[in-house]
Amino acid sequence: MLPLPVDALPELEIRELTLEERDLIKPVFQSQNAEMPDPRYSTILGVIRKGKIVGFGVLQLKLHAEPVYLEDGESAQFVRLVNAMEKTVLQKCGVTWIYLFAPAGRVTKLAQTMGLQLEPWCVLSKLVTPEAPPRSDPFVEKLEDMPVEGAPM
Repeated sequence: MLPLPVDALPELEIRELTLEERDLIKPVFQSQNAEMPDPRYSTILGVIRKGKIVGFGVLQLKLHAEPVYLEDGESAQFVRLVNAMEKTVLQKCGVTWIYLFAPAGRVTKLAQTMGLQLEPWCVLSKLVTPEAPPRSDPFVEKLEDMPVEGAPM
């Protein structure tokens, strides 16, 4: 298929970038000393104006190491559990970064003793849901009646 002439392109579109288009944004990552997201675990949505990528957003899976739970009296197993988790990461994923969301205090200190470093970021969350269905449809469950998993809102 031949590319469309530039004057036939839509003024603005937002869509997933192809692998070839991802290469076009490498300089942005290089300028920030950041690695390109692995295309096996990410997708990049581009803002494209007249055939030029003028912006993008990355959606990527990152390995999170939580929750971690031990019953009272079993804290001595913490180091063994973490070591086993790290071994499993290496077996299943190879060398990769893991992330842990932890409240300030004891849990953060425990994580730091296992080599995790505190990052200078704020963590924000949002539950992405479909648009609320019309309230007049008796066969559609109301949004507020749907079960919610994950971070509290």
